[in-house]
Amino acid sequence: MAPEAADRAPAAVRRLHPMRLLLVSDDRSFCGVTSLLLERNGFAMRTTPHTVPVRVAELAREHRADVVLVDEVPSRRRAARTLAGLELLYPRARPLVLCVDADALPPGITDHVGRSSPIAELTAAVERCYAGERPRAAS
Repeated sequence: MAPEAADRAPAAVRRLHPMRLLLVSDDRSFCGVTSLLLERNGFAMRTTPHTVPVRVAELAREHRADVVLVDEVPSRRRAARTLAGLELLYPRARPLVLCVDADALPPGITDHVGRSSPIAELTAAVERCYAGERPRAAS
């Protein structure tokens, strides 16, 4: 790395509190493993199964979630309702869709990451989502 590039490297973000995440998924094993890995990376986690959007928004508000991870498994339609409910009832939270197939997502979904992505990729996607950046297309 050239000396000039080192000067332009992004500085690590320092927070007063851990970023709070709410993971919405019916897959208990997935929730357990993903929560454990994200907690080890400094995030404050809470999980809930898919439920009515009003309840998800209430949980996000109670947890003061910065980012809400919405698993599209088992139903993409259910995930879409959850996203719409969050946008309407708790717009402070930024939703991030955990998708099986990013190429098949509806055009309105911009913040997404593969459900089986490595933890470093998931963490980076959460940080981008929180910062309001849009994911870059894979090259």
